[in-house]
Amino acid sequence: MHYIGIDVSKAKLDFALLDGQGHMVRQAEVDNTSAAVNSLLKRWNREAGVDRNNCLACLEPTGHYSNTVLAALVKGQVPTWVAHPMDIRQRMGMVRGKNDRIDALRIADYAMRYQDKKRVAGPTTLATLELKQLLAFRDRMVVDGVKHGVYNSDLNTCVAKPLQKVFKEYSARRIKDSKAMVKQVDKMIKDHIAQDPIMQEQYQLLLTIPRVGPVLAAHLLAATDLFTRMCTGRQLACHAGVAPHEHTSGSSIKGRSRVSHHADKRLKSLLHMAALGMIQCDNELSAYYRRKVAEGKHPMSVLNAIRCKIILRVCAVIREGRPYEPRKVQAVPEEVGMISNTSTNFATSGQTEAGHAGEQPARDQPDERRASAMGGETKGLPAQARSSSCLKKLNKRLEMS
Repeated sequence: MHYIGIDVSKAKLDFALLDGQGHMVRQAEVDNTSAAVNSLLKRWNREAGVDRNNCLACLEPTGHYSNTVLAALVKGQVPTWVAHPMDIRQRMGMVRGKNDRIDALRIADYAMRYQDKKRVAGPTTLATLELKQLLAFRDRMVVDGVKHGVYNSDLNTCVAKPLQKVFKEYSARRIKDSKAMVKQVDKMIKDHIAQDPIMQEQYQLLLTIPRVGPVLAAHLLAATDLFTRMCTGRQLACHAGVAPHEHTSGSSIKGRSRVSHHADKRLKSLLHMAALGMIQCDNELSAYYRRKVAEGKHPMSVLNAIRCKIILRVCAVIREGRPYEPRKVQAVPEEVGMISNTSTNFATSGQTEAGHAGEQPARDQPDERRASAMGGETKGLPAQARSSSCLKKLNKRLEMS
């Protein structure tokens, strides 16, 4: 058994080869190309007896720089583990100094010591690799259009008047080009998804969930490698940064549960927008939001619970392999003070768990003004419950409806 550590940079790759006992056998530096990687593996096969079926290659994801070597290793049927950089760094222990050769050796040592944690990249990794690239390019086009829109509406008013017309025409042209490019990329994303039967099936299942649109569905497929990793709702919620974690230590530190900042921020923002759209509709989650806010819960805490519920619905439809089917809502008199809860026919228990997981305990008991806030009124809530201007506007809109 051999272990290969790879340190990736823009122009070159540093390889380190360890045997089964952890002794260094070879080190090499090659160009960051598929041909150079295949040539090195063939040479090590002749000189050190490295068998592609009896080795483990490990590398860190370094954006688009690692795509070439990853594709070459997977196509060459070399077991490849794309490990999290922070996990590698925290398990190194105390280190002094670094360079590319030492980093490759440390990655190989990490692969040998923690091989029981490995997640071998497979065909689904390559299938989602192009999807990730398309989504990244789409995000760049959207950001480019937004930047020029802000410049046109705000910054352009501060420049010299002879230049305002020129800059305005240029920004308008860039905005138009960005929108046209986004439409083309959206078509490319749909065509790419349609080429893979499994990806297409999961994509259509995700679109049946309310407020899960094409962009969020595509990001979910890319983040989970077609749900071959992070299969459970809790795992996906942790990855997206919406799962609350306990923060206590002994008898002195008793902090409130809170989400972690180590998360997929892009996926988290898409889930946040889906949750905001969800509470504006007439559905069970909107009623859940109004009820919890009226009880004194922090609006952001309730909104985080709704994000968890959306994730659990996503995992439920993929696990069951059938579209989302909401139950019929039974009318309940308002005097009873209970709002009927709808969910999928197969994810009721999971959604309830997510709702409790995302809640925070109220700091004080609800008073009469809070009890009358069932329509979304937030005047009776404490100051921290009115801190978000976005949620305040949404609550006012819900009250008017």
